[in-house]
Amino acid sequence: MYAARSNRFLGQCVDGLVAVAPLVLLFLIPTDSPAASGALALGWLGWFFFHLLLADGMEGGQSWGKRVVGTRVVDATTGAPCTFWQSFVRNLLLTILGPIDWIFIFGEPRQRLGDKAAGTIVIPAA
Repeated sequence: MYAARSNRFLGQCVDGLVAVAPLVLLFLIPTDSPAASGALALGWLGWFFFHLLLADGMEGGQSWGKRVVGTRVVDATTGAPCTFWQSFVRNLLLTILGPIDWIFIFGEPRQRLGDKAAGTIVIPAA
């Protein structure tokens, strides 16, 4: 059984919010030092790319967004949780292709191009 498309979309939205949330801190934390502001901005940029590209490789193949909606990413062949490398491959294509990548979840087995390249599927969490 594959995860519902609506859950996949909602999970992606939650992950997007998690990725940009620290950016709010950049505007809330007053700094008089350009070096401190730069360090905070660099830290956020690192967090942003870490979360968007590698989060599906977290425990059980679940990013925080996927935990919220009850889905997980697994290897399409073995059923093992998504690795960090698979997470990187599947999400790099999403980053590059954007909405074009999402069109493919309307086919079966609901795999984005990134999923096909990484050999992964998204399923409901047990």
